[in-house]
Amino acid sequence: MLRQLDWGPVLSADFAEEAQSGTATDRIGPRPFCAIPKFMATLNHIGIAASDLPGLKKLFSHLGLTVQGAENVAEQGVKTHFIPLPKSNTQLELLEVTDPEGVVAQFIKKRGPGIHHLSFQVDSGSLDWLCVNLKKDGYRLVYDAPRKGAHAMRINFIHPGSAGGILIELMESAGPK
Repeated sequence: MLRQLDWGPVLSADFAEEAQSGTATDRIGPRPFCAIPKFMATLNHIGIAASDLPGLKKLFSHLGLTVQGAENVAEQGVKTHFIPLPKSNTQLELLEVTDPEGVVAQFIKKRGPGIHHLSFQVDSGSLDWLCVNLKKDGYRLVYDAPRKGAHAMRINFIHPGSAGGILIELMESAGPK
């Protein structure tokens, strides 16, 4: 659901008024005002490309953390293993390669195992809007349109080339909007 942005005390009243009227300018010139959904993305999980899954599971078990579920995600060429973090809504996602030609396999070949991405969950129904607006602001997305991900989620990624070297996954529930 799109809602008007609450400009709050961060921006001057003049800028907020200009933005509302569509006459605000910034480094890329005048742009029409568009409604921005009022939400804050939450860190859902940290994706870790694993080349030694048993070793990682053993390491995390020493920290009192265990895998609570696994799921094949053929579209991504991986099997995901989720480890919930206590006292948090965030999880670790261990990415086990199932397709040696898949993107995670290529990541490991090029960079080695380790942190692959940060995943942020957005409100249901806002992913398409967010992707359109990220593209308008010059961010490069990995997919033209969101795709199916693990746990019945719709996903897209912000390419690390336009996100400070970080692969950022955006996700929303694929359930009813």
